[in-house]
Amino acid sequence: MRKKLISLIAVLALVTICVACLVACNPYKFDGIGGGEPNAPVESNGGYAVKQGKYLYYINGYEGSDANNEWGKPTLQNIVRAELNEDGTVKNETTKVVVPKSIFNVSSSTGFAIFGEWIYYATPNYDKDKYGVASTTNTDFMRTKIDGSVTQRLGVINSRSAEYLFFPTRVLYYTSNTISYFDFSDLQTKKSTDSTDNSKKGDLATGVTSVKWKYGCDDIFYTQNATGTESYKNYNMLKAVKYDGTNERTLATQNTFLATGESAELNPQKVFKYTLQDMFVEADGKATLYYTMTYYIDSKDTTYGLFCAKADDFKGTHKCLNTIGSTTLFPLGYAEGALAYNKDNVYCWYNGENAEDPLQVTTTSQTVWYVKDGYAYVTANSGAKTLYKITYNKKVNNQTPIMEEGMKVDGLKLDFIGDNLFFFATDDENYTHVVNVKTFNKDEKDAKSTYIGFEREKDKEEEEE
Repeated sequence: MRKKLISLIAVLALVTICVACLVACNPYKFDGIGGGEPNAPVESNGGYAVKQGKYLYYINGYEGSDANNEWGKPTLQNIVRAELNEDGTVKNETTKVVVPKSIFNVSSSTGFAIFGEWIYYATPNYDKDKYGVASTTNTDFMRTKIDGSVTQRLGVINSRSAEYLFFPTRVLYYTSNTISYFDFSDLQTKKSTDSTDNSKKGDLATGVTSVKWKYGCDDIFYTQNATGTESYKNYNMLKAVKYDGTNERTLATQNTFLATGESAELNPQKVFKYTLQDMFVEADGKATLYYTMTYYIDSKDTTYGLFCAKADDFKGTHKCLNTIGSTTLFPLGYAEGALAYNKDNVYCWYNGENAEDPLQVTTTSQTVWYVKDGYAYVTANSGAKTLYKITYNKKVNNQTPIMEEGMKVDGLKLDFIGDNLFFFATDDENYTHVVNVKTFNKDEKDAKSTYIGFEREKDKEEEEE
């Protein structure tokens, strides 16, 4: 009898341990919100507003890195979902929280993404160490189903400023001159978990000096310095690889621009180091790369200029945009070139035929956020209070104010979906607002952008007035 009692106690203890483990590994209790259109096309991955079918998913305002990030607690800076009317406006009454976590990263080139039935995002990790001290540097990569029913942690990194990009089976991130990844292709999809044991961690490329990637393109582009016995030479390699590690290739290297029979030692002005500045995904899904080039001569690096080329025919399509080597630019695609800073730090239109005499677009050091139908939409670099529309490809100076409201421009990039601009409104405690830049008339009485989100008492009071 005593042996049976001991056995029963042991079994109960084991069950208790198993239940505790299950609770520890599945902390994301959430009833879900139903709905969603996982098979619908997605627009604007990588920003803070993503459209999938008739639904809009967006980050609900901005608080910063110190926001409460306990599961279920964030009321701002989480991801919410709302249905859209046929004209693209938001049905505020349909707003529901789908990811009750704080979405934050220092890098302005990041955001969240949706693939099929999953929302992929980065969120600050405040786990405590053995001394009870919460992390101030770690980031969790996570995913949640579009109906909120399942949430999974995919990996943890020691940075809150790393650039990253999600794919349906991997997340890539760039830290310490290394492109690394978490591969979660083997992770089951029906249960929530905070364990990362089923994600495979690895490096895609090391010794990386610059990297560019964008949603809509499966290739990753990067530069690497020469290594081994070549490490003393003044050239580097411009390379590409598919996000899953396949199809690695070199696009440009030491001899790319040397003629047959020419030596690198006797022609240093034709041996280059490349630095990737941006990229553009063309309509066919292929990439156009934007890069600066330098060569080493007379014991110093000399800037050769800013260039662009189609990645699948680098040497054949390589063209000069300007000779000053601009590093601030907005890509327009191979045919149109780029809007880029000149030596006075104002934007000019460089199309590959006007390197020395480009059309000047802005008159001050502004930021270009969006380009459509021949217009560039710009704001001040900081403390933005006005959104302007400027014709960039004609010899006219028509900087037209579109909207005059406070916009947060020092975090994620201002996000456009079609003609709708989504932004964190500094005049409204950094809540998310939207404005249609094509139809909005700032001169109308009481003209202002539209708050989107949950019903608030202040909005009720304004309606009553």
